[in-house]
Amino acid sequence: MKSVSLKHGRRSGFTLIELLTVIAIIGILAAITIPVLGNVKIAGNKAKTKAMFSQWSLSMDLFKSEYGYYPAIGTTGTPNTITNASNFFAALTGKAYNGTAASDLRGNTRKLSFYTPAASDVTVISALPYLTDAFGNTEFAVFTDTDGNGIISGSELTQLSVNSIDGVTVPVTDATFTTTAGVRAGVIFYSAGKGLVEKDIVTSW
Repeated sequence: MKSVSLKHGRRSGFTLIELLTVIAIIGILAAITIPVLGNVKIAGNKAKTKAMFSQWSLSMDLFKSEYGYYPAIGTTGTPNTITNASNFFAALTGKAYNGTAASDLRGNTRKLSFYTPAASDVTVISALPYLTDAFGNTEFAVFTDTDGNGIISGSELTQLSVNSIDGVTVPVTDATFTTTAGVRAGVIFYSAGKGLVEKDIVTSW
């Protein structure tokens, strides 16, 4: 009878040192990747918000071309702040945000539509419309060139702070506008962006 020899192979597997090395590498890669992905998302939200502001500015310019002046779209009592966006929709779409007749058209007597909002642009809270940027902010600052010189400056431009979606009040100084000389534009918008400090503010210019 032939004898059968059994060969016992060496058991394969990771040693403790190898496992710890792999875990350390994964940790390092995560530490590098997560902030980068976060910055990419912030940059994307900023670009989306600026594009939205460009549409709003264009709509305001179209309104002025039709009527000869910029509409008052700010919140009643705080004309340079947009929170409840009823005035915005009435002026720039010719109707209320839900498509019904608006009680105050803010001068859009012909009920013309200068702007078509995307679904992501609007959040309805307690039956009231709020414009929403890519960061989720629902408060915006708006200033217009009232004297027609092509520059928003002086009494047309104040240092108006804005609140972020997280309830942080982001202060505004001359640094936001680069210079006290003002901004060369007909209408400008800005929001708190990611809303931590002044440099987070997203502007339309």
